[in-house]
Amino acid sequence: MAQYRLEIQPFKRSEGRSSVAASAYRSASVLRDERLEMVFDYSAKGGVAFTGIMGPEDAPAALLDRERLWNAAEAADKRSDSRTAREILISLPHELSDDQRHALVRAFVAESLVAKGMIADYGVHYPDSHGDARNHHAHIMVTTRRVGPEGFGFKARDWDNPDAVRALRLEWELIQNQHLRQHLGPDAPQVSSRSLADQGQGREPSIHLGPAASGMERRGEASDRGDINRRIRERNTQRREAPAQVRALEDRLAEGRSRQAYPIDAVIREFEAIHQTMVRERDGWARDRARLSAAEVPTGRSIAAEVLGSAVGRRAEAARRLERTERRIERGRARRSTLLRWIRNPARMIWAAHAELNALDRARAEDRRATLDLQVRRDWLRGDAGRAYVASRLDPARQAAEAARRAARTLERKIKRADKRIANVASTRVKLLVARELGEGAMTAPVRMDLGVDQAVREVDRRVVDAVWAHAPAAQRAALAKVMALVQGRMPGLGPDR
Repeated sequence: MAQYRLEIQPFKRSEGRSSVAASAYRSASVLRDERLEMVFDYSAKGGVAFTGIMGPEDAPAALLDRERLWNAAEAADKRSDSRTAREILISLPHELSDDQRHALVRAFVAESLVAKGMIADYGVHYPDSHGDARNHHAHIMVTTRRVGPEGFGFKARDWDNPDAVRALRLEWELIQNQHLRQHLGPDAPQVSSRSLADQGQGREPSIHLGPAASGMERRGEASDRGDINRRIRERNTQRREAPAQVRALEDRLAEGRSRQAYPIDAVIREFEAIHQTMVRERDGWARDRARLSAAEVPTGRSIAAEVLGSAVGRRAEAARRLERTERRIERGRARRSTLLRWIRNPARMIWAAHAELNALDRARAEDRRATLDLQVRRDWLRGDAGRAYVASRLDPARQAAEAARRAARTLERKIKRADKRIANVASTRVKLLVARELGEGAMTAPVRMDLGVDQAVREVDRRVVDAVWAHAPAAQRAALAKVMALVQGRMPGLGPDR
């Protein structure tokens, strides 16, 4: 089935990387790097299905040429430690055709990258001939600077925010699922950008092998990473098979237990009580989960804003007051220069000038104090004491948030298991009602149910199914229709298939 993958890595000049060379390799082309005065020729490289460059409508036409684009990107950054490009590596669904995968990549690039002012250079690659035949993927190189009519502008700092990366991962999930449904129908496999833990699954994720370990595994040689993945698969198999093994053990233990016939109405009431108890328990877990998800975690920026808040306000107010004072004095001087009673009275003019100078001194002094207060706070935040204070606020919050996430994942798993058990109890209850409608007066059940509700439900379900199937199909359908007419609405979500 379709698998989700989106990874982002920067091209750092400090690591000796060149965006021109990277583009030449990913597009299987020949490009000249003007900064390094080198030609990179990867035209003999195979496995590239499609390539293309997409940019904003107002981008210069010259930047839609691959060699000019990445040489311009290299020239726009002068520092030796610059990041000249970023690469987005995405896995493509093997269930789609080549053209459908190409259209998927172009749609993602247009909606999630070009729309944000960046030029994207993409290459859609076939699976490696010696690797997994399902490993269709695409390399998308994007500029680190936004592009306008004049060429490259400011750096796109949004990428430094983890929330922006999470948003991009979600966008890739949504558009990929949309294309899967469009081409494969409403029952198409779907992907999720969330981790297995965040999805509430107990399955342990495997690790990425990488080229070296993949090569060893293909040659039949065991690698450290391969051994880790094999152990992870064994643990996941045990987790997957454990519930069935528990059920089989419960059934074996129940084989020697005594049983007796109970009035079918009593069994139905028992199942109604079990159903209500399970629903109350599940709803309680859901309320606990909702309370956990409502917790907010402070960020370093929010804590800094809290420290600087009043000082920033005072500095802004002092600047506005100084500006108002300067404007008032300027207007007053202009007005006095046209009034004879001021011009003919030098003492009055001197007094007014002194008053204005005093007002300016007060406003400037207040502005300096507010500026100094703000600067002191900023310097404190940058220092050891400030960093320690922010860390002391962040660490407990992060630990509490992580504990809340773990508790939420545990509750999600419990809720999912409860939903399945509730559905099983509801299904057996409907079958009991059908059996009663067919004239069955008693049902055999264990005398003791200390092995658990699940085992009792399975045993009663098997017996009631045998009782119902002993009647004619037409009678079964008539009884089911009558029962569903009675219970529909009392047990939401219960359909005729139950």
